[in-house]
Amino acid sequence: MGLLSFVKDAGEKLWDAVTHNPQEQDAKLKEHLQKTGVPDADKVQVEVKDGQATVTGDGLSQEAKEKILVAIGNVAGISGVDDKVSVSQPATESRFYTVKKGDTLSAISKEMYGNPNEYNKIFEANKPMLSSPDKIYPGQTLRIPQ
Repeated sequence: MGLLSFVKDAGEKLWDAVTHNPQEQDAKLKEHLQKTGVPDADKVQVEVKDGQATVTGDGLSQEAKEKILVAIGNVAGISGVDDKVSVSQPATESRFYTVKKGDTLSAISKEMYGNPNEYNKIFEANKPMLSSPDKIYPGQTLRIPQ
């Protein structure tokens, strides 16, 4: 995948403007991953430098890898995620979509799949980061499975 771009000012705030210690940011991101319940989050290492997170790890599924990358990227202060994670079995990569003001999962589903009724596919692909199909926000990046 390489480098994924994210909206730096969107997402959950894990640290304030005075937290510039990279080790503290690394630890807070790792703790955030554990709290979200993303599968295999314990198999990756995260390093933050100047708003960019580098994620390394081995033996993950494509789905777990993508969920981890999105969970990290959807944190305020992270503008990019450098994907250095290897998967156990290669699989088709998902597309990614950045939520715009006024978007709904149904509207995104119509744009991406041509059918607004496929919104649940997007919701399921972004669990556990999404707790409800109605709780998305501008700037958030979502996984869009094939």
